[in-house]
Amino acid sequence: MEFYAGAFMVFIGAYLFWEPSYGRKPTPPSGPAPSKSKGSGALGQTVRQAARMTIRPTFLPTRGLRIYRAFAFVGALIGFMASKLVISNPYVSNEISPSVILWVCVAIGSFLGYILPRVAENYIVVLGPPVTVVLTYEYLLYERGIDLLELVVELPLIPEISHSLLSGFFLVSTTFLTLTFRMYLRQALPILMSGILSGGLIGNGASIIQSKSFPLSSAEIEFHFSTIVAICSIASQVYARYYRRERGIKKQKAEDRERRLVKRSGDIVVLRCPSCNKEAQHVVVTRKVTEGGVELMVNCRWLNQFDEVCNFHHTVIESTG
Repeated sequence: MEFYAGAFMVFIGAYLFWEPSYGRKPTPPSGPAPSKSKGSGALGQTVRQAARMTIRPTFLPTRGLRIYRAFAFVGALIGFMASKLVISNPYVSNEISPSVILWVCVAIGSFLGYILPRVAENYIVVLGPPVTVVLTYEYLLYERGIDLLELVVELPLIPEISHSLLSGFFLVSTTFLTLTFRMYLRQALPILMSGILSGGLIGNGASIIQSKSFPLSSAEIEFHFSTIVAICSIASQVYARYYRRERGIKKQKAEDRERRLVKRSGDIVVLRCPSCNKEAQHVVVTRKVTEGGVELMVNCRWLNQFDEVCNFHHTVIESTG
């Protein structure tokens, strides 16, 4: 029993150690499907948004982080064990099929486990800054004997600044710092949660497997190895989320710039057509490197008043300046 419990903890911790989605570039929002009518495209987009909001409520996480899926899996296991207790009740099992009870308990446990990290994250982000201020004030007052209110009273008065103006300035500054802290905390909290959980599960799971017994006191809980694993997990995810992602964005921008300068088959360029003598869009048909430079064969797609395409082919020399 101890071996399987420890192996399960190590497996979940290893799953939470690395989040691969942090290293991927953000996917651009999908626009409305191409349509001949702008109204129908907007209507279709509105219908899709309404359907998506109906299927996925706002309190569910929109990002597929591993921490949510891991909690959903653990919640499903808890629901599976709870279904055994519900099925053992004769009043319920006689009215509802045991298989239905099993699937309902698993679904409810998985759902609650899936939204639990987001609920915890919201509570920490919202209550974290004010609770930190209160605990810091209490610590300085009772542990260090420093009363911040007495220090404020001893500040020299400035004739040009009234007490009400000074109070308003401190209130606005505190509100701004709190909102800023919340913004960065919301970005870093999923990494901290997954890293700490990964370190704790891997360290204590390995300790359970090695000792073949569960920790019976706080002294038997593994802290050193868990801390090392948690730091490695947090550092790797911070690297993937901030440094590697920024490097990918810079690389994508360089590729986009090169594509704007170097035209390939299928690209659109705006040129003057020698046949219709119009500045119109041309489609690049072929690209050929010659001694005089890069030669492009383009096809004019200008439309006249009768919606007839010019369709004239001619060659130009590509300029990369």
